[in-house]
Amino acid sequence: MSTVWIINHYAHHHERDGRATRHQSLAEHLTALGWRSIVIAAGTDHPTGRSHLRGLRIRRRWTGEGYDFLWLRGVDYRGAGLSRAVRRVLDIVVFTFLLLVPRSLAGLPRPDVIVGGSFHPLAAWAAARLARRHGVPFVFEPRDLWPESALGLAGMTERHPVIRALRRLEQDIVRRADHIISPLGGVGRYYADRGYHGGFTWVPNGVTVDQLPGERPRDAGASLADAPFTIAYIGSMGPANALEVVIDAFDQAATTARARGLRPLALRMVGDGADVTALRERASSLPSAASITWDGRVSQGEARAIGRQADCLVVNMHDLPLYRHGVSMNKQYEYMLLERPLLVGAPVPLESVEAAECGVHVPADDAAALAEGMLTLASMSDEERAAMGARGRAHVIREHDYGRLARTYASALAAAVRR
Repeated sequence: MSTVWIINHYAHHHERDGRATRHQSLAEHLTALGWRSIVIAAGTDHPTGRSHLRGLRIRRRWTGEGYDFLWLRGVDYRGAGLSRAVRRVLDIVVFTFLLLVPRSLAGLPRPDVIVGGSFHPLAAWAAARLARRHGVPFVFEPRDLWPESALGLAGMTERHPVIRALRRLEQDIVRRADHIISPLGGVGRYYADRGYHGGFTWVPNGVTVDQLPGERPRDAGASLADAPFTIAYIGSMGPANALEVVIDAFDQAATTARARGLRPLALRMVGDGADVTALRERASSLPSAASITWDGRVSQGEARAIGRQADCLVVNMHDLPLYRHGVSMNKQYEYMLLERPLLVGAPVPLESVEAAECGVHVPADDAAALAEGMLTLASMSDEERAAMGARGRAHVIREHDYGRLARTYASALAAAVRR
């Protein structure tokens, strides 16, 4: 059996975090394909910023059947404002430093290939250095594009010293890569335009289709005509999620529904993140404030239960050029698994939603368009929405099951080793 180290700062584990995402799901399936996975992540949870390692403990290791998790100490960055931002940067620096300290990784089986993911580029850079140290191939797995993300979300320019440093870092990482894997379909072209000529494999995000107790959604005819039409958002609440537009759009749609004598609307916000306080303050000043509920952070099972009871699920994005290289959010596939129609505000169509015809797409950052989308879905019959949801679930199970995606991932790892 071959061994892969997968370095991803924010990899989640169901036992620790109450939810599993891409890398635990892939690791579980890679075992049957001849790969032992060692997922190396930070001891801090994102987006809450909570540190799970206390006292002087530097690391914690979890061993399962065919795959391991190793958490390295980070910096707790709970809170808000500048202090949170500074401590989050320290968390990145500490994690990167510990990756390069041999003692931190002592006792792990020797890797045959190392994957480095770029929620932030320093983790991928450290992974490339580890691959060189061990004399094994390096596979780059960009989940976010840097410095494009900083250019779009932070409003920096190409002349900013941080952007220049990130450009050099990007060039160094790509130069060291033997193969690139990404959930962003356009990343191969993006790096080819920047001189990369190696292999590229698209492995989108997906779902674990094993049924949880009570996984099936409510029947289409179970809603009451006089019950509120419930729109739910489930996920992180940070700057990239553009939730201020969702709240403003809901207020417009709720006001219009009242004026027209239509079915009342309700918005359910489920999750946590850096913007929660500001979002709640924004919502509290609106006429529709009483129709907005806040559930906070819940387990993956609870989130699914809430999503199944909603009439539609919403996701919104900022209108940024970086998204033309691809979008693959975990939540879009989770939403589709729940068999509810999607309302998507995005600058580009979401491939899976478009292919399954399971949602309504409107422009990004457009509260009026998003409000109209809410009213469009609310005006449909339960049967129409149920059919949309059923198409989405069937598509995501067929095309985005992690068992299937792991086979593609394993083939990419093998290609890097053979190179």
